Amino acid sequence: MKSLQTIQKTFRVFEILTKVAMILNYIWAGLAALGLLCGIVWYRGGIVVGVNRELLHALTSTGMLPEMIAKLTADLILALTDGTLLAFALQYFRAEQADGTPFTHRGAERIKRLGIRSIVMPLVAAILIAVVYAAFGLTQSAGSDWSNASGVTMGIVLILASLIFRYGAELEEKGK
Repeated sequence: MKSLQTIQKTFRVFEILTKVAMILNYIWAGLAALGLLCGIVWYRGGIVVGVNRELLHALTSTGMLPEMIAKLTADLILALTDGTLLAFALQYFRAEQADGTPFTHRGAERIKRLGIRSIVMPLVAAILIAVVYAAFGLTQSAGSDWSNASGVTMGIVLILASLIFRYGAELEEKGK
């Protein structure tokens, strides 16, 4: 039973880290949304309090304002996607803590769904970002990477973990 206690403590640490990361992603999304709103106001000719005219003039005369709006929209999409995935992970960790073990059929199903979401959601985010960039007539810069490779890898690992957890649940049922 010492191993189970170690697993539970580890899952509790991951629960806390996931919650912190989720909050930071939603703060990131809020800041990106605020910047996006300011950019839209500037784009429409409005004035945002506290911003000097030189910055506004530089952004509008060089054509960087649409690029800024596109990048902030991309940041908003990524932050919301990551925050949502972390919220699903947090739900899993809380359910696992309540169950007292990761070896349950319900827990295995939850982690499998999290794996599928880890594959699909970043792909959808990448498609949305590509649409935003195309709408502004911009190309993806060489430094930005919206690939779904890490999401696919994480999703596969989570789906494999769900199979192991399901097998553990079956073994526990046989032992009772």
